[in-house]
Amino acid sequence: MSEHAAVELSPEAIEFADFMAGLAVPESELDAMRIVSESVHLKAREPEGVTYREVDAGGVLGIWCEPVDANTDYVLLHGHAGGSVLSSAFVDRKLAGHIAKAAGAPVLVLDFRRAPEHKYPAQVDDAEAAFNWLLSEGYEPAQE
Repeated sequence: MSEHAAVELSPEAIEFADFMAGLAVPESELDAMRIVSESVHLKAREPEGVTYREVDAGGVLGIWCEPVDANTDYVLLHGHAGGSVLSSAFVDRKLAGHIAKAAGAPVLVLDFRRAPEHKYPAQVDDAEAAFNWLLSEGYEPAQE
């Protein structure tokens, strides 16, 4: 874990990480599963009145999903689906756009590094880097 992380992992989280690390999926099957996962968003509708732009969020690719007339005092940080293995920020972009519109605030979707190419805790480190980037951009971790 990153030297800056202040979170202790539960025994269940450690057990799950060990389980995921032990899975042996042939590379060709993993690629095929990723292709299927990446196509899921094609069935989702694009939210109206939401703009998207890619950003470097502390060394992690992110996609800003910002509704028209959003309250930019707040932001939601969204980690994409796929169990840290299959999906990407691009798959969750439309979902995050709908969430942003419903919340009335921008959503930053992280495209964190995926396993097995990047072993745990790379994904946690990416989330922490993006969170720290949001802090450096002036966002506060608490809402008053």
